[in-house]
Amino acid sequence: MHPRIHPTLRWLAPFALAAFAASTSAQQPITMRIAHAMPTTHGYHLWAEKFRDDLKALVGNRVDVKIFPNAQLGKETEYIEGLKLGTIDGTIFGRHGQIDPRLDVLNLPMIYRDDAHVDAVLRRNLPVQQRLEQIMYDKGVKVLGWGELGFRHVTTKSTPVHKAADLKGVDIRIPTVDPWIIAFKAWGANPTPIDFAELYSALQQGVVKAQENPPEIIYTSKLYEVQKYLNLTSHANIPSQMVLSRAYWEKLPKDIQEAVTKAAVSSRDFQVKSTREANAKLITELEKKGMTVVRDVDRASFEAGAQESYAKSEPKIGKDLIDAVRNAK
Repeated sequence: MHPRIHPTLRWLAPFALAAFAASTSAQQPITMRIAHAMPTTHGYHLWAEKFRDDLKALVGNRVDVKIFPNAQLGKETEYIEGLKLGTIDGTIFGRHGQIDPRLDVLNLPMIYRDDAHVDAVLRRNLPVQQRLEQIMYDKGVKVLGWGELGFRHVTTKSTPVHKAADLKGVDIRIPTVDPWIIAFKAWGANPTPIDFAELYSALQQGVVKAQENPPEIIYTSKLYEVQKYLNLTSHANIPSQMVLSRAYWEKLPKDIQEAVTKAAVSSRDFQVKSTREANAKLITELEKKGMTVVRDVDRASFEAGAQESYAKSEPKIGKDLIDAVRNAK
């Protein structure tokens, strides 16, 4: 025979069970799955690790950040859908233009004056940054931070580039970015989209005589072996971004959101600083590898071609957004 339970205790029992369940649930860490397509030596992975460590310092074990490098959870082109479906919670990539075509404004040629201008657009929480991030948020993506791959420069095999006119008649490989195709044609070059995997051999065999990329790519891909001049054109700077799905973000407790925001800022600043330092150092290393660095590039000579690119991009992006990015200070 069971001992008799006091009526008051019987009445309190469901509440005690609920409190116990809530306590047990509260002890379970929140899992955050961040995917990227790069190897563990890449800046994306170092960025993700810094974010994980900074967040842990703020909230302890309340959030378990799991990083999946090397495209373990799919290719970059699949991540946008993965965020929608909840198969991943976040990612680091550079696919903003695929989330909304207006965000191609960040890829336009000659849109940035220098590092400080990039920071004004993407890292000082000015109205232009808020507008860009609202576009992403409206499409279901919460931006944690805008990272950097670095300014892109033209390399050439036999002709130094001091001004836009020096590109006349040059066969140059560029990615399939419509505004760039327009601009390079306006600068007199023959832009040729070629898959990056085929770039080295295309330069080696003379299919194209020039290409453009940040110093890190030029160095790690050994393009200095098949190119003579590194021309510091600084003609573009495509940002990467660390993001979470909006649905995942909105389910996080308020205090966790605040901690995630802090860790996102500190890890972003680490990523940007590291990338800029590495690119500056690699320009010197490329010089040591035998490249001639052309530093006295007349960037103003590229303006007319860039303006043509902006005009043809206005229907997709909007003149007001292009102007907002260009004029950020």
